[in-house]
Amino acid sequence: MAGVEDIVAGWWDPDLDPASTPTWALALTPAPAPIWALTPASTPSLSVASASLQPLQDLTSDGGVRKEQLRPGTGQPVPPSASVAVKYSGYLGNWNNLFCSNESSKYPRLMKLGKDITLWGLEIGLLSMTKGETALFVLRPEYAYGQRGCPPSIPPNTTVLFKVELLDFIDSEECDAFFELTYALSILGRSSSSKAEQSQINASKLLLFLNLSLTYLKMERADRALKYGELALEMDQGNAKALFRCGQACLYLREYRKSHDFLTRAQCIQPFNRDINNELKKLARYYREYMEMEKEVLPSI
Repeated sequence: MAGVEDIVAGWWDPDLDPASTPTWALALTPAPAPIWALTPASTPSLSVASASLQPLQDLTSDGGVRKEQLRPGTGQPVPPSASVAVKYSGYLGNWNNLFCSNESSKYPRLMKLGKDITLWGLEIGLLSMTKGETALFVLRPEYAYGQRGCPPSIPPNTTVLFKVELLDFIDSEECDAFFELTYALSILGRSSSSKAEQSQINASKLLLFLNLSLTYLKMERADRALKYGELALEMDQGNAKALFRCGQACLYLREYRKSHDFLTRAQCIQPFNRDINNELKKLARYYREYMEMEKEVLPSI
């Protein structure tokens, strides 16, 4: 799932162009192509976009939000307080009239339910989804843009369609903790004239770097996890936890030699640590599979 610095995008990362990742606010960015006016009485069908023709699931018992699952996910459904990373496309009336999308975004930004996602029907739909799931939704006007619509892109009383892929989500507690960490990090970046106070600041920064590295690993952003793990190592070269985090990140990135170096250094410091030893076994298995695949691809000499 989406580096936190990239995923949360315009919230604090100055290197990211906010215009590249449109959000589900009431005023959505229209597609470049002109939008045709949808007749309010029209009722779109999901079967246009899907060959499954399975019955639509009525999520609201009044037909206001209907769903067709294209691909199942795994795990528990999205909790009401979660922040989600999704790919989505919105359509007016049928699947040829796109009015918003973030499909071109490599790392969709993380959006909090009830705050960044303001379409009631989409929030209801997301609460029915699990990680990795893809689904189609039909939202009647009262669950979307209402009687007024959202001129000039959305006509009044418009039924809209959405295709949504739930890449990942984190619960509110984890997300809020992350933002507290990043805020604290900005404060701890200040220097102190007192050696004792600076020592305390450095210890706090080390803990923050380790926690940020772990957070990025959970979100499958190994490049960011490695960055903060290495920052922790700059402060404490013999920190076994930092070495372990860097080894995990490099394994995810398929940088096997670097992963081996980090993990064996961590093992030397904590030889009986079960997590470190299991990660080394995983590394050996992945590397063996990689070499076998290379043999199949390379022509015999």
